[in-house]
Amino acid sequence: MIKIHTMASFHYQYQRPQPVAVPKREESKDKPLTFHEILNQKIEEKNMKLT
Repeated sequence: MIKIHTMASFHYQYQRPQPVAVPKREESKDKPLTFHEILNQKIEEKNMKLT
């Protein structure tokens, strides 16, 4: 079946629909870090740079 937008001539005011890309899911089995865990990591990194 041919869709009409592929047959119609192009006009700059009527853009052809663009295909929607499906976002890929991240295959992480680890649970996401909490805000406090990330904050603690950043503080430790900063302390390591200072010493």
